Amino acid sequence: MGGPGVLDDEVPWLHVSVGLALLLGVLVAVVTTVVSVVLQWRRFVAGLGAFECFVRLPDVRGRAGRWRRGAARFDPAALRWFPAYTLLASRSLVFERCEIELSGRRSSDDGEGVPPGLTVLRGTTRSGDVELAVPASSASALVLWAESGPPGRGVNVA
Repeated sequence: MGGPGVLDDEVPWLHVSVGLALLLGVLVAVVTTVVSVVLQWRRFVAGLGAFECFVRLPDVRGRAGRWRRGAARFDPAALRWFPAYTLLASRSLVFERCEIELSGRRSSDDGEGVPPGLTVLRGTTRSGDVELAVPASSASALVLWAESGPPGRGVNVA
């Protein structure tokens, strides 16, 4: 009883327990990191006075590209869009107020790649066509912002 064979039989269980504890620890760390990133993103958006905004630009063949999630905020002269899933400031987009012309509005479809119920605004810039999917209240603010350009500028909403 209690010879060397008993000790050897208990060791594999110890390795399995340590392995499961390590796996559980890694899983908890990943979940904690994801939750932290999401909460920091929401705080970043709220701190800027920004709103959720999906952007779709044409791909290289001129067809509608994929939707990109981010946040946008108004400046007096431009709409600045920041991507949600990158830390690189170079990935942001700037739509100059005097260059963007909004020409259409519709509700987003269920299988379109953005959450249903958003308002999709269609527009054009010097660089080409653009679509912005935003909550309804932000869509109204965006249209008003484009319409009320500085004096001496044309109205940018068709």
